[in-house]
Amino acid sequence: MVGSGSAEFEGVEPEGLEPGDPSAVGSGADDVGSSRRDRGWPNQRTLLLYLVGGLLIAAIPVVVARFVDQPPGDTYTIDIPPGTAAALAAGEDVEVIPDELDFTLRDVLIIVNRDSVAHTIGPFEIGPGEQSEHSFNEVAAISAYCSLHPSGSISISIGE
Repeated sequence: MVGSGSAEFEGVEPEGLEPGDPSAVGSGADDVGSSRRDRGWPNQRTLLLYLVGGLLIAAIPVVVARFVDQPPGDTYTIDIPPGTAAALAAGEDVEVIPDELDFTLRDVLIIVNRDSVAHTIGPFEIGPGEQSEHSFNEVAAISAYCSLHPSGSISISIGE
């Protein structure tokens, strides 16, 4: 018999139960859930999917805006010549880079160390004969150690 679920058992009580027995009645949760479904109310899974979908729809333009139609930054190169560490150790004033570096978002810094000694420029350590590339994606102000300055310090500013 095709119909609405329990129609084929209408008037038939499960074995061992009397009509009106409270154990024959559902827990209440199923009754509420089915009545909500009957009224067209979505279940929790559907609500969660709507919430996640809404958040994704709201977040996509924000994420895309960070990467699309953003002009590329400038590229700056710091070249550390051979003999820089020896010149600094001898007390010579070596002008490889200024005490303060100013960058904007999306700028790229390339550091080429042609010296035979590792050097540190703020948060960047470059081994002898190595080259490193750093892209600036967050606004920051950094004051840190620099092996290329007699004062031992450098300020790096990344602005918008």
